[in-house]
Amino acid sequence: MPRTILITGANRGIGFSIVQGLAVRKSSDQLILAARFVDKANGAIAELRKLGITAEIDSLALDVMDDVSIKAAEQTVRERYGKLDILINNAGIGLVPSPGEIDNLRSIYNAVYDTNVSGVAVVTSVFLPLLALSPDPRVINVSSARASIELAMSGELPPTRSIPYSASKTALNVLTIEYQKLHPNTIDPGYCKTGLNGYEGLRDPLDGAGVVVELANAARDKYKSGFWAMENDAEECSTVPW
Repeated sequence: MPRTILITGANRGIGFSIVQGLAVRKSSDQLILAARFVDKANGAIAELRKLGITAEIDSLALDVMDDVSIKAAEQTVRERYGKLDILINNAGIGLVPSPGEIDNLRSIYNAVYDTNVSGVAVVTSVFLPLLALSPDPRVINVSSARASIELAMSGELPPTRSIPYSASKTALNVLTIEYQKLHPNTIDPGYCKTGLNGYEGLRDPLDGAGVVVELANAARDKYKSGFWAMENDAEECSTVPW
């Protein structure tokens, strides 16, 4: 029976590449490309068709900052597919406060946390009943090496461009740990060429999506709940320190 896989924030960047990678890896899967606006999702699907992707891909309007939108999306998935096998929480933002920013600092932090942490918590909680109907449910949360306290303390990483983003991804890791009974995985897609970082990254989004594709398709007991990455041309995931 085909698996049903939902990817949030999938109209561009890593999310788009995750859909592309999943479609190539296992074309029998039913993919749900979610975006804030359905026209953006449909546009992304059209681009995938131009790339030769033939897998089943449906569009879905899902705004992770809007509870009404999230509940409506869950109802749509329930009516169309009856279950959800894999939820990939990819939607995220990385706002960069101006030097000395005070007036808008709180709103910047709140917006980043609302999307990157609260949004993931609400989406996951709303879709849990549908995931429970799957014989092999999985939740994959897209995180970042910036979330690693150990790496931040070691000085191995260059200075962050967005403290709100880094802090939110650390919070996301804690959220992921609390969902371990469902075996969610926190993913590090690398520093990629996506709109989130101003297209200054070192890796192509399709490369960064590889770890998500691997975790979605690997045998259940191959990777335990944790913080995973896939570097360069590696065929398997490696752990990232918390």
